[in-house]
Amino acid sequence: MSDARAVSTTLSYVLSLGIATVLITGLIVAGGSYIDSQREQVIRDELTVTGQQIASDIEWADRLVRAGDSAVTVRTNRSFSNSVTGAPYRVTLDDDNETVVLRTTDPDVTVRIGLAVETPLAESSILGGDLQVRYTGSELEVRDV
Repeated sequence: MSDARAVSTTLSYVLSLGIATVLITGLIVAGGSYIDSQREQVIRDELTVTGQQIASDIEWADRLVRAGDSAVTVRTNRSFSNSVTGAPYRVTLDDDNETVVLRTTDPDVTVRIGLAVETPLAESSILGGDLQVRYTGSELEVRDV
């Protein structure tokens, strides 16, 4: 009888360890995907705020261009973070859709902010960080400072 009790205790211990391992692994996997989705949402929110500030600068420059004469010079500089939640991003002006597009690649998040401008936009693209909105004499562009 003593041999049967030793096997029962060992088997019970191994089963308990196996169940605990499966439960902990499940929690880690579920928690990891939850953290990834939360990070994407934070990146999307940060890109939206940054994009709205850039759009505001572009619309302000557009109003100055329309209010001035043909030889007007407009430049506005603004400093932004080089990354959002640790992910570098790219700012692109899309003249066809009159939007500012902000995009990260890891994770893949894209935010589009509409513009209300009458001045044509140059198809320009820069990495996030310090940028300048500039009137070239015929169109507005974004570029590195």
